[in-house]
Amino acid sequence: MSISTFFFAPENKCYHKRCHKEYLIILAVVSGLILSTTLAVVIWLLAYRRSKRRRRSRKVSNPSSAALVPPSWKVFAKEELRSITKNFSEGNRLLGDAKTGGTYSGILPDGSRVAVKRLKRSSFQRKKEFYSEIGRVARLHHPNLVAVKGCCYDHGDRYIVYEFVANGPLDRWLHHIPMGGRSLDWARRMRVATTLAQGIAFLHDKVKPHVVHRDIRANNVLLDEEFGSHLMGVGLSKFVPWEVMHERTVMAGNHGYLAPEFVYRNELTTKSDVYSFGVLLLEIISGRRPARAVDSVGWQSIFEWATPLVQSHRYPELLDPLISDIPEVGVIQKVVDLVYACTQHVPSVRPRMSHVVHQLQQLGLRTASEQARSATSSTAASRMSPLEVESSLWDSFSN
Repeated sequence: MSISTFFFAPENKCYHKRCHKEYLIILAVVSGLILSTTLAVVIWLLAYRRSKRRRRSRKVSNPSSAALVPPSWKVFAKEELRSITKNFSEGNRLLGDAKTGGTYSGILPDGSRVAVKRLKRSSFQRKKEFYSEIGRVARLHHPNLVAVKGCCYDHGDRYIVYEFVANGPLDRWLHHIPMGGRSLDWARRMRVATTLAQGIAFLHDKVKPHVVHRDIRANNVLLDEEFGSHLMGVGLSKFVPWEVMHERTVMAGNHGYLAPEFVYRNELTTKSDVYSFGVLLLEIISGRRPARAVDSVGWQSIFEWATPLVQSHRYPELLDPLISDIPEVGVIQKVVDLVYACTQHVPSVRPRMSHVVHQLQQLGLRTASEQARSATSSTAASRMSPLEVESSLWDSFSN
């Protein structure tokens, strides 16, 4: 061993040990920085996502939004409802039966008239859940939705208080017209269909997240003094047992208002409402229920009756015999085409309700222009002399 090796080896050994220690310190510092940076980024992302959700929630529930208004509903005591409906007397019953609970008219202390919907007693739904759902529905505000005034929950008994709509349910105007009573003419039926479509389109397109009604039928459409539609029962189908809905709408294999995907697969989308509207639109123009008892075949659906007439282009025969102002065949055909578009078996093929509204509005304008032309020509004819009328008729034949 040389003298240099003897004197310098320990120093080199200490130097390498010191370098190794410094390397560990640097590695620890860098690792700490990386870990703290990663943790800070994760925390920032979580905070950002939470604030984004809060902003979105505030945007949806913003009272200044066109779709929503501040809740102006109250919780009624059961005794209050008994008082305003005269103890739910038969004289105050508007519609419904024991299975659905019934709807009764009532007058509040301030003199305003309301409709009180009594739901079937439930031991499954809690008071807090019921109030939460009613509060959500009460915030929805649109001219073609029935406004919710309040509700009541009393030991499982549930009630919803609605605004009163003067002309009552569409079902009565289509199927329970008293002898000599006034029936709906074509123009009024188109107004009913158009304003109803506007209410459904609002639920599907303007409310976020969108609302599926699930129970569109003639009894849930109320008519005002000008025969505008007000859709009732938004959110109410959640309180109606599945068995009751089927018993009410499915007869002898016919689906009634329910879309096929809802009946067979329990799938529910906005397109299910479009199907129900299509069935109701055919009911509005024909005056026939979705299913009718027929002696030879038992139950016959409205489409089993209508489809042969459509295939043979006998469109005027689809109309309710009570309609006096029969429109042009082309107008009837376009409405029937819309019916069949809405009731396609493949949900994705059905149109959006906003498209349906546009189509009905165009048909309404066309009908109005035809009526104006008819009125103008009849007025002009009444002012003609007999010789002028004869000459006009001759010109029309010769052309």
